[in-house]
Amino acid sequence: MKINKLYSIILLFMMGTLVSCMEESDFDKVWDGSEVEFDASTLPNGVTQNFVRLNATQTDQANLQINLVGAAQSTPVTVTVEADPTSTAVQGVHYTLASNTVTIPAGQVIAQLPVTVLTGNIQPTETPNLVLNITSANGAKVSVNYKSLTYRIRVICPSALVGSYTVLWRVLNLGDGSGGVAQTATNFTIAAFPTISLTSTATGVYTMSDMSFGMYPGLYQDTAPTGTFTDRCNVLTGASTNRDRYNDPFTITGTSTPADGKILITWKNTYGDGGTVELTKRP
Repeated sequence: MKINKLYSIILLFMMGTLVSCMEESDFDKVWDGSEVEFDASTLPNGVTQNFVRLNATQTDQANLQINLVGAAQSTPVTVTVEADPTSTAVQGVHYTLASNTVTIPAGQVIAQLPVTVLTGNIQPTETPNLVLNITSANGAKVSVNYKSLTYRIRVICPSALVGSYTVLWRVLNLGDGSGGVAQTATNFTIAAFPTISLTSTATGVYTMSDMSFGMYPGLYQDTAPTGTFTDRCNVLTGASTNRDRYNDPFTITGTSTPADGKILITWKNTYGDGGTVELTKRP
């Protein structure tokens, strides 16, 4: 009982000290400032947008959102934006800005910065990145952490890979757990899981229902890991975020041949699983 009473006294003392510290540190105050920021600036790699190039004179419109963080203002807030010297996207070649200012209307907290993408001027092999900085705003501060945004402009060819595919393993490798190969098979079909499906999540971006192509559920009796890849003019590249439920990253590359409805993908994880699969689109 003495020990419990001692603990109670100590606890009350600590609580009183904590309240006193919070009062001295102004934790009870509410921040009432206003800042402007790019909505997507919190993303680690900025924004990547794909445009399907159909002709040499094509242009497309993009909108980059700017937020007013804090209470809406009673007067408009004009935000000034400038291209950073590190940009590889060139004004008049890869994009144009009708204006380097955008206005957040009174009573609103969001505005869109329009960017005209000169898609017809851009070859699929180019990788223009537009780095934008918010340099000033009347009636609000500029966010220190979220004032810059990298907008990655990518041009791709028409892509139509959505559908169901049969899977033939030209080479199947079962890993040894340390990145090596324990067993290999060629021209092999996993009978219980002979197909996968591809769905579209963005322009030229596809989600695989099973990026182990039947290996995990069929040979390990494990959960099928989903993953994504991008099709840039029949060259397929897996997303860097592709991981299974054990957080094991998947490296995925491939090619597609739309004329015969076939896709060839090579993949590997750090466990040592992987191989080359031939996907044939089902009618």
